[in-house]
Amino acid sequence: MIRHRIVLTGGGTGGHIYPALAVAEYLSCDPDVEALLYIGASGHLEEKLCSEQALQFVGLSVSGLPRQFSTQLIRWPVQLVLAIMEARKILKLFKPTAVLGTGGYASAPPLVAARLAGVPLAIHEPDAHAGLVNRLLCRGADLVSLGMEAAADKLKPRRGKLIVNGNPVRKSIVSPLGRDAACAVLGLDHTLKTLLITGGSQGAQAINEALLEILPALLDRDPPLQIIHQVGEKNVLAMRERLDKVVLNNPRYSLRAYFDDLSLAYAVSDLAICRAGAMTVAELAVTGTPALFIPYPYAAGDHQSHNARFVASKGASVMVPQNKLTGQVLHNEIINLVGNEERLKSMRKAMQSLGRPQAASDLANQVKEISASKLARGRAADL
Repeated sequence: MIRHRIVLTGGGTGGHIYPALAVAEYLSCDPDVEALLYIGASGHLEEKLCSEQALQFVGLSVSGLPRQFSTQLIRWPVQLVLAIMEARKILKLFKPTAVLGTGGYASAPPLVAARLAGVPLAIHEPDAHAGLVNRLLCRGADLVSLGMEAAADKLKPRRGKLIVNGNPVRKSIVSPLGRDAACAVLGLDHTLKTLLITGGSQGAQAINEALLEILPALLDRDPPLQIIHQVGEKNVLAMRERLDKVVLNNPRYSLRAYFDDLSLAYAVSDLAICRAGAMTVAELAVTGTPALFIPYPYAAGDHQSHNARFVASKGASVMVPQNKLTGQVLHNEIINLVGNEERLKSMRKAMQSLGRPQAASDLANQVKEISASKLARGRAADL
């Protein structure tokens, strides 16, 4: 019987971590998988999320490449070499049959260590603009998986397969509650058009500021709208203090610090106003939720703008650069979209066409395939 031992690695942002965790969700239920291990940066988001998912985690002392000259930049190569050496020790003890990396600086040491040890490699690139680690290491990979086909120009494996899988998302996103049931859970009116405004778990200050200018006008609109506004844990108290009590007490306005599971919000939403991180895009696509993207302009390689432009080119979204964002611009874009049912239907259909609900299970099976090749070589060596 095949017994796979899989290492997952990725970090720096949630967009690199969540795809790995979605794949782990499938692998952990597979009877052919003997053990899973996540290797990431100590004390960072991946450690917290692995703990919540009861996934074995080992942390490395590793950080991203400093972008400016400093003493940290001088020390960084030594830190990287030490992290690679530590990753090699971890791999030697765990004895993986395959390693899956989903990008970000935290994935570099385990991927390099696996390459040196001859362990089969799978690399998944979530964004339309491939990140530095994946661009450097994809050539030696047995499998390169893409979340968006636009990344193919920068990722050229020498010997492995290149497959557009889409981005893996959690099972709860793939099979959400229906609209009416989700509205009941959230205390919303299922007959009203619903806006979801979110900047992710940390919130987005620029979006919040623009929305503050126009909330009363949006809530006074006829026909009425209802609004779910997720602002982030660090912003919720300040937002409450700045909002008019009439707005706060309006039953059609729901202020939330954080959603443990955004599938509820997606299920009720007719339009999302949000950033354009890879996982946000993937979840919107799987749920068929049209979007107004305001990309975070300081993301590495400006990858959110690349993501937003890719989705907009398919007719599934509208993009407003943050430097063009004002309350009036946001108001006009929202009204133009929610007031045009035919356009929303077209955007919803286009967004659904980008969705890859099977991405997590597909990538999990592909990782098992390259793992099986190593196990087969091992058995042949024993003969």
